[in-house]
Amino acid sequence: MSITKALLGVGITGFVAAAVVAAPAMAWHPKGAIVKKVQNVTTNSVVADANDAAQALAAKPGDTLKYVIEVRNDGEATNDNGNDMAGTKLTDTLPEGVELVSDPAKRTITEDLGTLKPGQKVTKEYTVKVTSKQNGALIDNKACFTGDSEVKDNPQQGCDTAKVKVNVPETPKQPETPKPETPAPVTPKPETPATGGKGEESLPQTGAEGLGALAGTSALGYAAHTYVRSKQGLARALRLKK
Repeated sequence: MSITKALLGVGITGFVAAAVVAAPAMAWHPKGAIVKKVQNVTTNSVVADANDAAQALAAKPGDTLKYVIEVRNDGEATNDNGNDMAGTKLTDTLPEGVELVSDPAKRTITEDLGTLKPGQKVTKEYTVKVTSKQNGALIDNKACFTGDSEVKDNPQQGCDTAKVKVNVPETPKQPETPKPETPAPVTPKPETPATGGKGEESLPQTGAEGLGALAGTSALGYAAHTYVRSKQGLARALRLKK
């Protein structure tokens, strides 16, 4: 090989290498995001973000809740699909204290969201029933997503929570049924017999008092009868003497 050809070959190789180094790398940048909110359907509350205990949504045992989950791709739009978020999946494992209305036995919800273009979002909703009866219990429901770029060089993931605080209403006390009172025995008062006066009728008497009164009446009657008889006898004697 001549020296001229060798030098020419070295120059071409160096130029190609320089061109490869100078070429910019292809950028694949999806940008996933997730937001989870909750609403008390029973009380028709607002749809709250409820990310911490201070913002927890109030609910009672038996209330129906609606969870609203939004998964987005906030990446910048491109003409080559470089910022698409592919293979996006949503997973939500229900905590203790709630159960899925459509299937109480199901504890994990999984959604295949597919590919999300930059600026695209997908919203999922589902309803649960509050089963917790513990006053003050904090139900922390977390939803997560995963995804990646089309060439699988920029994995995406994230989670968000929505908290609910259980308030158990106080059971009103039942009024006590008053116990029936046992009436105290009444001792009859002895009646004082009325005395027969003028214009008054004597009450009938019984027992010893009655017998005494009867005896007195009989004696008076006998005395009066004797007095009358004696007066009549005296009158006859005077008539005969004349």
